[in-house]
Amino acid sequence: MESWSRSIIAATLVILIGGSLSIAAAQAAGPPASSDRLNVLLIVSDDQQHDAMGCAGNPIVKTPNLDHLARTGVRFTHAFVTIPICTPSRAAYLSGRFGASNGVTFFGQRLVADTPTWAGVLAGQGYQTAITGKWHNVRGFDEYGFDWSANVFMAGMGPSYDDLPMIQRPGDKPKVVKGQITEVITDAALRFLRERDTNRPFFLNVAYTAPHDPRMPPEEYERMYDPDKIPLPANFKPVPEPDPGTLGIRDEKLLPVPRDPAAIRRETAKYYGLITHMDGQIGRLLDALDASGLAGNTIVVFASDNGLTLGAHGLLGKQTLHEEGVRVALIMRHPRLGVAAATRDALVYLLDMMPTVCEWTGTPIPSNVQGRSLADVYTGKAAGVRDAVFGRYDEREDQMFRSIRTDRYKLIQYLKLGREQLFDLVKDPHELNDLADDPALAGVRRQLHDRLTAWRAEQDQAETKWRKPASQRTPTQE
Repeated sequence: MESWSRSIIAATLVILIGGSLSIAAAQAAGPPASSDRLNVLLIVSDDQQHDAMGCAGNPIVKTPNLDHLARTGVRFTHAFVTIPICTPSRAAYLSGRFGASNGVTFFGQRLVADTPTWAGVLAGQGYQTAITGKWHNVRGFDEYGFDWSANVFMAGMGPSYDDLPMIQRPGDKPKVVKGQITEVITDAALRFLRERDTNRPFFLNVAYTAPHDPRMPPEEYERMYDPDKIPLPANFKPVPEPDPGTLGIRDEKLLPVPRDPAAIRRETAKYYGLITHMDGQIGRLLDALDASGLAGNTIVVFASDNGLTLGAHGLLGKQTLHEEGVRVALIMRHPRLGVAAATRDALVYLLDMMPTVCEWTGTPIPSNVQGRSLADVYTGKAAGVRDAVFGRYDEREDQMFRSIRTDRYKLIQYLKLGREQLFDLVKDPHELNDLADDPALAGVRRQLHDRLTAWRAEQDQAETKWRKPASQRTPTQE
């Protein structure tokens, strides 16, 4: 349901404003006039694989609106999260800080008190900040700096996608909001765009629950995908090898082991149905920006909070440091820089979104933000901002996995198994051939091991500043 007029409008805007002043020049000239200040629309999906978009090369799933966004902006092909579950991922990109520093490395943990937040920083610069959709964090969204809210879903998931309890303001008791949740969230976002304070720039965070399970797309979207025509992942396995020690968690128990190929195809077909339905709702948002004249003055960012395996490596969930768990979708569109239909292969984190948008909006970046601005990567002035990304996953305080990934190699440590895996991602992008014992790569493994050991020590040291012993912990710090 892509609006073809949107492409024409976007192209016209590029011509008209392609020669705008740079961010640095604008800052040097002083604060911009209210009408010139950039708005920010942040759209986040839930459990979406990094390549579950047509623009990412997926030939099956239909995402015309995300494809359009990529054609009018920049798609980052190698974006990652450090911790591949939703609460730590969201806390990281909303604060620009790693979980070891912001206090959130698992569910039920509270962002440490002195942590600046994306919404709070922009609010301090006069932005109206708004949230609708999934909120799966311990501190309230008002504590994160959001001052407008509607149709906020406070849980990690619901029993279905219809008629779910939501709150409208902080402290409300959840009440059922009739309708399909992806549409209900979009309705609230559109209401904000109509009711917003037009004298202030805005930061609107639209956090969808799709395509998180239960995989229950509207019927017409489920019919779009024939399970018999859905290919299995290239790295599908009936049984994980090695057993990572996570097969007892909820996500992995949704289907029995060994994994049935037909069941994986059925689940993937429904998953794609949820993504295509969500894409249509994103189209409503983009159309509203166009119709209201806001598109030429609004940064649009789309990201997924983490990935999902859906049969890859014999797994179902996202609790893995394989690419399927930690690699995520990221598309950014700046309306004034004249960059379109571009891809960037730099290794980036989602927590880089906050400092990037701060730079673009002339907002001072807090000194303790650990993400790095991608402004020069976006325009092509810089090839990247780091040479490696790191990953971790724990079950509460039970340390499970650690990883380091460069542009070519990945080393994964299974801490409970005392085992390492090494993959050459150029030759083996699906991580099927473990090279940990290859003598020709002993030097590579040693170098990555030493870097990962140093990073683990830094992470553990950072956590000592906020993590309490179990005997002193409150229920919200589990």
